[in-house]
Amino acid sequence: MDLLGAFRRRPFLTPTERGQIEAGLATARRHAAAPLDLIIDERAAGDHDTRARRLFQDWKLSDAERGRAMLVYACAATRRVVVVGGDEVHRAAPAVFWETLRRDLARHFGEERYCDGIFKAVASIAIMQSSLFVATERCHSQPPPPPEESDP
Repeated sequence: MDLLGAFRRRPFLTPTERGQIEAGLATARRHAAAPLDLIIDERAAGDHDTRARRLFQDWKLSDAERGRAMLVYACAATRRVVVVGGDEVHRAAPAVFWETLRRDLARHFGEERYCDGIFKAVASIAIMQSSLFVATERCHSQPPPPPEESDP
């Protein structure tokens, strides 16, 4: 029996899991209706919240995009995750969304199911952004003009 094997930590994400997350993120971005990104930081950060907010602020976005944008920051070295969202997202998303997101991430990371947690968080964020911003914009947009009459 390999005694050291019992003390080795599971890798944060395997290459296969990283591929699954990249594919899921690409799909989520197509449906999100607002900027959505994921940063996996391989080095340890002293204050994860501060680092995530700094990365969010450094993200090249217009002011309009930043208000609706969301960033998932995961630190591989410390196995911590932080979600940062713009002002408009914080005003529009219900409190239950934020609580469910935090609870799910804490559970998945606590169980060392990092891929599942990140994948679910990205999907939940995309669904929320789409429901808030696509549905809202459609409700307030003008209906299309009626079709032109044509002679038979």
